[in-house]
Amino acid sequence: MCLIRNKILSGFEKNKYNKKRENMKEEIEEIKKNNVSELRKIAEKTFYDTFKGSYTDENFKKFFKENYNETKLLSEIEHHQSFHYFYKVDDEIAGYLKLNINETQTEPKGDQYLEIQRIYFDKDYQGGGRGSQFIQLAIDKAREYNKSKIWLGVWENNPSAIDFYKKQGFEITGHHDFINGNVIDMDLIMEKEI
Repeated sequence: MCLIRNKILSGFEKNKYNKKRENMKEEIEEIKKNNVSELRKIAEKTFYDTFKGSYTDENFKKFFKENYNETKLLSEIEHHQSFHYFYKVDDEIAGYLKLNINETQTEPKGDQYLEIQRIYFDKDYQGGGRGSQFIQLAIDKAREYNKSKIWLGVWENNPSAIDFYKKQGFEITGHHDFINGNVIDMDLIMEKEI
C-alpha cells in the first residue's frame, strides 16, 4: 500500500503511482523519520553515480558531510513544507524525490512555486517512466497547495536530464551556482506552468 502524506490512496490514486512491470511491484512511498539512514544511502549513491568523474573524492566527501548528513536530512524530513518520497521496486529503494514550497525553496521564487530540489534514481532503475511518475506527483502536490508553477535546477552538463525535463514541459528560464565541495558549477533553472 502506498502512503502519500499519511493518506491511504484510493484505488484510482494508487494505480496512478503504483505499477506492476513484468511481476515487479513498483510504488511511491512517503519517507518517514525512521527512513533517514536509507535516504542518506540512496542520496549519496545516486549523487555519486550521477557526477563521478566530475568531482574529486574530497569534494564528494565535503558535499555529503554538509548536505546528506543524517541530522540535516532528518530536519528536512520533519519540515512541514518539504515532501520526500522513495520510489520502490520490489521493496528496494530505486530512487527518491524531494519537493519544497514557500520558504523551504532553495531560492526565493515566490508563493506560486513548488521546487523539485532532488529527483534521483539508481542507475539500474532509470528509464521506464519512473521519473515521469515523480514529475506527476510533483504536479499533484503543487495543485494540492495551490501552486501554479514548478521549478528545478539541473546541471548544465547533464543533457539527458535536460532533455527529460523538456519532454515533461519544462523550459530553461535562467541559471544559478551549484557548489560541490570546492567546485562551483552552473545549474540551469527550468520551470513549468501547471
